[in-house]
Amino acid sequence: MPVVNPLPKEKASPEVHDLYDKLTKANGFMPAFFGTMAHRPAVFKSFLALYAAAINQGTVEPRYKELAYLKTARINGCEYCTRAHTASGKGHGITNEQIAAIDFFRRSPQFDEKDKATLLYAERVTRGASGLRERALEELSKYYTEDQIVELTLVICVANFTNRFNDAMQLQPDLGV
Repeated sequence: MPVVNPLPKEKASPEVHDLYDKLTKANGFMPAFFGTMAHRPAVFKSFLALYAAAINQGTVEPRYKELAYLKTARINGCEYCTRAHTASGKGHGITNEQIAAIDFFRRSPQFDEKDKATLLYAERVTRGASGLRERALEELSKYYTEDQIVELTLVICVANFTNRFNDAMQLQPDLGV
């Protein structure tokens, strides 16, 4: 049972009703994650803008963003985000075999070197970004420009945010598989 119940549209601030409509249309219902965040309308609106900019914009291919997001969710043990990004990852070409092998990606033939660099970076940022060393960034720069490294880092940071929010609020997964 969630710590805080998601707000139904009729109890949410009128300033976010348009977001309720857009999210309900896109998902067929209002996801608990967003309905819970709606308790703080200004944060909800700002977060959606940040999330959309990090996830849906830029030059990093969506497949790599999904790999990074999914790896982050798996490390953090966030069932909500793991389910949601398993589904969206499949939509961007991540296979069932890759999803099954993501925890042991370093030894898996399911991933190429760019995949592995992306997953390793997501792991390092999630487990302790202050411990990143120049060599790790040099490896990443074989595959990504500086702008893309910033973009990928933002995706990983957003993933860590959503993982912690969902787990702290004890939200039941309602997206994905």
